[in-house]
Amino acid sequence: MRKILLGLLLWHISLVMAMGADALARVEESAISEGSSVRLILEAIGEDVVFPQIDDIGGYPIESSSTFKSSSMQVVNGALTQESKKQLVLTFTPDKAMTIPSLKIKVDGKEAATDPIEIQIAKATPQTAQGSAKFTLEMTSNKQSVHLGEPLLLSVFFSESRSSELMQLEYQKPQTKDFIIKEVEKERVSRKGNFVVHELRYALIPKSEGNVTIEPARVKIGERSRRRDDFFGTFMDVPTWSQIASNPLSIEVKPLPKDTDLVGNFSLSATIDATEVKANKPVHLTVKITGEGNLEDFEGAKYEIDGVTLYSDDAKIQSSLSGDQFVSSYEKKYVFIADHNFTIPAQSFSLFDTKTKTVKELKIESYSIEVTGGSGAAVKVVDSVSPKMAEGALEDKVEGAKAPSGELPLGLSWYWLAALAFFGGILFAWIGIKGLPHLKWQKSNSPFGEHEALKILYPHTNESAEVEEMVRRLYLKKRGEKGVEIDKKRLKELVKRYNK
Repeated sequence: MRKILLGLLLWHISLVMAMGADALARVEESAISEGSSVRLILEAIGEDVVFPQIDDIGGYPIESSSTFKSSSMQVVNGALTQESKKQLVLTFTPDKAMTIPSLKIKVDGKEAATDPIEIQIAKATPQTAQGSAKFTLEMTSNKQSVHLGEPLLLSVFFSESRSSELMQLEYQKPQTKDFIIKEVEKERVSRKGNFVVHELRYALIPKSEGNVTIEPARVKIGERSRRRDDFFGTFMDVPTWSQIASNPLSIEVKPLPKDTDLVGNFSLSATIDATEVKANKPVHLTVKITGEGNLEDFEGAKYEIDGVTLYSDDAKIQSSLSGDQFVSSYEKKYVFIADHNFTIPAQSFSLFDTKTKTVKELKIESYSIEVTGGSGAAVKVVDSVSPKMAEGALEDKVEGAKAPSGELPLGLSWYWLAALAFFGGILFAWIGIKGLPHLKWQKSNSPFGEHEALKILYPHTNESAEVEEMVRRLYLKKRGEKGVEIDKKRLKELVKRYNK
């Protein structure tokens, strides 16, 4: 028995010496299919083992890392010895053939180097039909020819045999620089014969003209496999990874006959809640666009009317599938406030209709708003006055006013009073300048911003004249009007009242 144990020990020592040190590197498979992961195992025998810090191998990032330790007892020539082994398991996914370089591991204070390992990769074969294969992947589109900006629907079908033992799936959506790709539905699962079919659907919006290619979709497949634990000898279920690719697609993208604001098949509607209002009461305009096509990049109508306060929320844009068509809806609301009559001007947008292949116009009509009970003139906030204007205004006032006459009590004339006021003002200004550096100013912090306050108060505009006035002032401030004062204390009270 002792001779057998001694022979095993000598064999182990010779094996370690053959490796050049008490460390080695190995992989489970040196030839893998495209998209599969490499499982690199670093092992070292010794009491003090230090593995290098490895963030990537050959430029490919480490996807997972695990460390294991084990020890075993041996009797050699009647003496009990203990052997310690440490293992580092790393996984990464290369996309081409490569060499895992030599890695240095410190074992009991000495440096040991592993041997390089060659990795070969076999290209994934497109699978497009359900036959004897356990897994297939197919890509189709509802249109083979579209105009620039016209969406098409792309469907990716992954089929798995019902007899396969699938643990994990990782989809890689189709790649192309010529389309904007948007996933429009969650994965749909159905059964077809002996296969389970997974369907993913994407909306593709072309941004380049010509015959463009959509690169194959890919899926990484993790099949259940049994693996023996190197240390404990037990078996566990782990995924074994492989990858398949779909067929590519070629799409013809035609240019538009002219640049337009929209591409698709849309209709527009605009509604206004009143054309006659009291002064400083809001007028609400709602614009809606619906139909087939993409509206996410649509900027919408822009209004600017002198003397009218204007506010608009962000547009609400929604997209979905209706059958095999990509449909969208757009809604934007505008609010106009004034104390005089005004006109909301007409707006128009050009549309390339993908059904009739013609250019059309979507139009928002103009609206004349009659305001009652107001001043009849636009409200203006004066930002600044030029010296010439100020001088002319002062001259007008002097010419139209009568200078006071007579003397004040104590024998002082109005002229002496004016002189005393002038020099007294200079004296107070000098004291103020000297004293300001010694005063401590503290800016009160508002718990909310004026933009947030406007959002809170706006829905309650018709409930209170005070809220109306506050909303109007906030609108003017938002537009950058100078000279608009906001009562912070009252604003805080109003927000507190309505922010529930």
